[in-house]
Amino acid sequence: MAADYEAFKRKLKGTIGLDLNYYKQQQMQRRINQWLQRVGAASYDEYIKVLQRDAEERERFTGYLTINTSQFYRDVTVFREIEDKVLPDLVQRFRRLRVWSAGCSTGPEIYTIAMLLEELTPGTRHTLLGTDFDVGALEQAEEAVYSENLLNSLPAKYKKRYFTHEGRMWRLSDTIRDRVRFKRQNLLEDPFETNFHLILCRNVFIYFTQEAQVRLTKKFSDSLVSGGYFIVGNAENLLEPEMADLKRVSYCIYQRV
Repeated sequence: MAADYEAFKRKLKGTIGLDLNYYKQQQMQRRINQWLQRVGAASYDEYIKVLQRDAEERERFTGYLTINTSQFYRDVTVFREIEDKVLPDLVQRFRRLRVWSAGCSTGPEIYTIAMLLEELTPGTRHTLLGTDFDVGALEQAEEAVYSENLLNSLPAKYKKRYFTHEGRMWRLSDTIRDRVRFKRQNLLEDPFETNFHLILCRNVFIYFTQEAQVRLTKKFSDSLVSGGYFIVGNAENLLEPEMADLKRVSYCIYQRV
């Protein structure tokens, strides 16, 4: 079984471009086994053949593996800190900001930042980027139509100001949607853009091996300007942040020194 899984990982990288060697094996293998049971695949080898011939199944499986869970203003304590301290500090020092949401899923996080910046600096065109491995998630992000449960944590004033109700869904205003650029990216292999003032990579590190976490921390830090901020999820603590010139300044929030 172990040899079969190793062969599956090698073939999967060639099929969808995702290298599972960087992910925590026990956690990832359990998720894959659950998926194989769900779709009725008898073995890894049988399922990799399905992926190689079926583009729709590749998209479904990629979405499942990359765990597209997101929400507007997710983790209220962290976003209050971003709204009240991080963004005002950055705007005061740099005026026009470059912000990146890495592993942005369907877009709620980077769109939340766009709303907060519109409140803080009305009409200013900041550079806002959202990246994810999952093409389907990025398509949803660009459409910017969301179910009500994704807006539960968003302060009511922002929901009223920036969304319109369409049946059971909520559509984000073009004012905010047009401020954000999305692109596909494999964090483990693709080059990073640079000179960001704020990078958010939240609830992504928890799936990676320690080796991958340390390497990514350094890459993210190198993409920040001096004094820029790096924000992780509430279940994550960076390994050896000082080796990447980062210091923890608040809950989930690090700053490049």
